[in-house]
Amino acid sequence: MTTAGEPLTAPTAILLPGLHGSDVLYGDLVSQLDIASSAQCISYPEDIEQSYSELYTWLTIQVDFSSPKVIIAESFSTPLALQIAANFPDQIKAVIIAGGFCSTPISSAVALLPLRPLFMLKPPLMAIQHFLLDRESDEKLLKKVQSVIHRVPTHILNQRIRSILALDPADTPSINDTPTLLLQAQNDKLVRWEVQNQLENHLPHAEVHWLDSPHLLFQSHPKQAANLINRFLEKVVNNTD
Repeated sequence: MTTAGEPLTAPTAILLPGLHGSDVLYGDLVSQLDIASSAQCISYPEDIEQSYSELYTWLTIQVDFSSPKVIIAESFSTPLALQIAANFPDQIKAVIIAGGFCSTPISSAVALLPLRPLFMLKPPLMAIQHFLLDRESDEKLLKKVQSVIHRVPTHILNQRIRSILALDPADTPSINDTPTLLLQAQNDKLVRWEVQNQLENHLPHAEVHWLDSPHLLFQSHPKQAANLINRFLEKVVNNTD
């Protein structure tokens, strides 16, 4: 990445995972980022309550937010990224969100019924392909995502889903002074278009790109996502439009 002048400290990238809570699905994305050498992929602990408040407290203990950081968040971690940016405005230099939301993307318990196969103890490949990926996804990626989800205890997934259902507007502060990039999935079957559009309205200053992608766009389109992130961060570092 080229820079103008001499920044005091290069920001470290902190990547916050989706509902699965694991750091193992981001290798293809991170390897193509200009800040790959400083990237830290987070895995959420399974021995604490999976509420946003508990996970936020855990993150502030595990990550040193006293130095410059870039937050890259996927889906479930959107509220955490916004809370961190709001509470550490001088240290968080940019926020990147993929497939995110600022209010619960599931309107009621009834809405969970079509998703039930995805949250089974061992969700079938068909459910993962339908909700998280698509028909063009290769079998290797499908099985990798399935394997990651299978490792998560059912009660942990249920706690995270309850956290999403209980999402309060106070959990998703606006961060108008923080450069923000939204990567939206046009073919998302998990986070509806209206919900993604609501996030755009919540963060009107954000740069937005819609990708021809399913929900897991970091995994299905890592090169395209990395290119957009690299260009965005270069503008942020150089402080250009």
